[in-house]
Amino acid sequence: MNLRDLEYFKYLAESLSFTKTAEHFFVSQPSISIALKRLEDEFNSTLIKRNRSTKHIQITPSGQLLYQRTIEMLNLFNNTKTEIANLNSQNVYFGFLPTIGGAYFTRILPYLTEFISDLKLVEEESSDEMLQLIRTRKVPAAIVGLDGSPLHERWLTQYEIDAKPLSVCVSTTHPLAKYSEISAEQLAGQSFLSLSKGYLHHKLFTKWASENNIDTTNVLYTDEIPTAHSIIASGIRVGLMIDTLVKDRTDIIAIPLKDSPLFYINLVLNNETDQIPAQLNFNAKLIEAVEKEFDAKPL
Repeated sequence: MNLRDLEYFKYLAESLSFTKTAEHFFVSQPSISIALKRLEDEFNSTLIKRNRSTKHIQITPSGQLLYQRTIEMLNLFNNTKTEIANLNSQNVYFGFLPTIGGAYFTRILPYLTEFISDLKLVEEESSDEMLQLIRTRKVPAAIVGLDGSPLHERWLTQYEIDAKPLSVCVSTTHPLAKYSEISAEQLAGQSFLSLSKGYLHHKLFTKWASENNIDTTNVLYTDEIPTAHSIIASGIRVGLMIDTLVKDRTDIIAIPLKDSPLFYINLVLNNETDQIPAQLNFNAKLIEAVEKEFDAKPL
């Protein structure tokens, strides 16, 4: 049995077509049939039933079981190839969220100069999705946003870098722009814009709105920070977000929100991942950097 036979079989089980399978792999149909025969001989079982008169094929229970195991085996093989390739390289990986990463990563970058030529940034917009990449061992370390709830998982090491309140972000010409602080009561009846589900901003905004009886039926959601900027700057919507996201905008003002929820910025590292020495050294330097630059402590 070889992996190519399994690859042929997986595609055949999904397409239920010898013709499509052969075309996909740029081989002849007899090559697919021969590969299937090898597998059926190996497992001493019929995997695919064929009706030659109707040209209809059907996967058998044995074939269905092999199909599921084939997915697992091919995934394991590909992951192993990636891990071996990583072992043979000196690349180091760091998860980077453009929404918050730039404000903090630039401050720790001077501590990481020895790794610059081998550094690979894995960019993701959502903290939730970045945490999932860390959990699944696809990213060894990242700066992410959290709502304050500690992540009590044995696979991680966590350092709190910063905690920022949400601000009321409005156009400089908006009626609310004249205030030095804004309460929830002053925001009643406003039309809001929020980042979409998956962003920590969405979670914090939804919780704040619920606690303050703010109507969210007319909230406009977006996945894109530039889109949020444009809509807020137009004056038609009010946004609640950390001031870091609008610090470079001259047409948007960030006003402190009274009794605001906090947006925690943490360095999170997967401490169960099998890592090459270069990555381990990089992680150690990351920790050293956040301890010195932000007086961060492990949680």
